[in-house]
Amino acid sequence: MPGNSLQDAVAAALNSTDQIDVVEGIKGAVISKIESLDPSAAITNTDYFNHSYAPDLVLSWTGNRQEREVYLRYNLRSAQAGRDVDLLGRTAPVFFSLDSRHDDASVAAEFRGELENESGSLVTNAPAIDGFTSGQDTADTGSVSEPLLSLFRRNIVRGGRGLLISGTAQRLQDTPAAGDIEADLAYLRSFEQTITEILRPEVAARLRRAADIVRVVRTGNTSLFERRDDADEPQRVIGGKLETDELRILLPYLLERASALDSAAFWRYVGGMISLKQLEQLAETIALEDLNRLVVANLGVWRAARAVVSFSSEALERERPAPSWTVRAKMLAATAGAWRVHFTADKRKGGSRDDSTLVRWEDVWPTLSTSALSSVDLQSRTRRVRVSAEDDGSNVFADVDTISSTIEDDFRVRSLTLRPTDEESSDLELDFKTMTVEGRNVVLGDLAFAAFDVLGWRYPLSEDERRQLLGASFPSGGQLGASPPVDFEPRDVEPPRMEGTDGA
Repeated sequence: MPGNSLQDAVAAALNSTDQIDVVEGIKGAVISKIESLDPSAAITNTDYFNHSYAPDLVLSWTGNRQEREVYLRYNLRSAQAGRDVDLLGRTAPVFFSLDSRHDDASVAAEFRGELENESGSLVTNAPAIDGFTSGQDTADTGSVSEPLLSLFRRNIVRGGRGLLISGTAQRLQDTPAAGDIEADLAYLRSFEQTITEILRPEVAARLRRAADIVRVVRTGNTSLFERRDDADEPQRVIGGKLETDELRILLPYLLERASALDSAAFWRYVGGMISLKQLEQLAETIALEDLNRLVVANLGVWRAARAVVSFSSEALERERPAPSWTVRAKMLAATAGAWRVHFTADKRKGGSRDDSTLVRWEDVWPTLSTSALSSVDLQSRTRRVRVSAEDDGSNVFADVDTISSTIEDDFRVRSLTLRPTDEESSDLELDFKTMTVEGRNVVLGDLAFAAFDVLGWRYPLSEDERRQLLGASFPSGGQLGASPPVDFEPRDVEPPRMEGTDGA
């Protein structure tokens, strides 16, 4: 495309003597700019050009029924003369002025007056679009404006309304000097005012939410997200779910500055707008290395279906690395002590081994004694016995103890089932052979407890490792299902052994 701007490309196309080349050149330039602004938009090129009532392009978005028609006009005067907003505005289309030489202040003022009574249509021109796409690749990633401008670019074609000309673009592009917090806060206020004027209400709300997040990062003031028990009204913050495109822009910005934001309430707010499935999708395109604050704050919020336990090669180092949450192999992963555990919302992911050594009952029961145990699957070389209960599970402990002590056989625990800490989750199925935990819609903290404390009983986490990985919500000796402590001692109890045992 000749030149770097839409204006240059349109001018080059208009210089052609072939009408087909003119149309293809102009449409190709506009399509390229829209793709640059919003890569998620699917663009249909119609057979029309500058038609009185047929659109030149139709935009759509995956997972959204919304479509938006785009009408190309040579300038604002021609659009105004054709009464385009009046006649075509019912579908809230985009009117695109190609030749801005005639888009003077007077015609812009007249258009603005017309659009005040018609809230859905967007009227814009080439210089405004060029203003938003220029410098995209050289933006200052440390500026408060950068994530907000990136989000604005992706939303202007989908959710813009009113008159958007180069003056508006310039106002949003005027980023404050680095390190000037007052200028940053003034920019955020101006940004919020501008998006309220030129974006549809539901789109503007999403960007105000992003501005709130950026303001917290810039100031470190998380009081907006802290709940006060004595408050007459709850704090007013914008909730909902973040779209994947929003996360792709906002999450790296947040994680780079996570060390300065020591507020569990803020990270719970952010985590409440994210799903584990989205993190897995994001890992395909962006690096997600240090997720500690985000994950720890949301152990009781996020849900998954599977955890896979493996020995961490980093545990062989002289000094074990600090516990961490990250994304590895496109799955959320926790590394602590001797173990690495992968968590996923899809049971088909993660793989597993099938040759892990089974464990003796007396080795794992201390960890389980305060949890609600639904069943235990015992296995020897000649027998397999399943013990289950309908109530709180306390009789399972006694029954397994009786079987282990009265039947002449070398029973090992193949698998067991634990009740969850909430009513939405299914029971957790722990398999010592495959070193996996599975369930439906299980709270992430429950999966982590089952993986590290129960399956990983041989090499338990230290108190400090546990605190860094799981926070204060899941202390040592944590419990699942709120079962009362079991009031018996297994016969011939041996201390937990740090070496593997023989078994089937």
